[in-house]
Amino acid sequence: MLIAVGIHLLLLMFEVLVCDRVERGTHFWLLVFMPLFFVSPVSVAACVWGFRHDRSLELEILCSVNILQFIFIALRLDRIIHWPWLVVGCNFL
Repeated sequence: MLIAVGIHLLLLMFEVLVCDRVERGTHFWLLVFMPLFFVSPVSVAACVWGFRHDRSLELEILCSVNILQFIFIALRLDRIIHWPWLVVGCNFL
């Protein structure tokens, strides 16, 4: 329960940072995506705990699998990498 609350708070922080970035445009996208970078290792730990205790985990599985996607999107939005969006979204498949 505590892990789920922490994950939801980090996701809320990400949403607030996205809104702030869209309104002001002062932050780098890598800083905006930082809560998602913290969610992924916590989600992996939650998945391990959930599988051991026979719990159903949907959100945690999605967050733990998509860490590479979060990194590529943040790097592409900051124009650090200049790959086409198709290549950035390829690891979604």
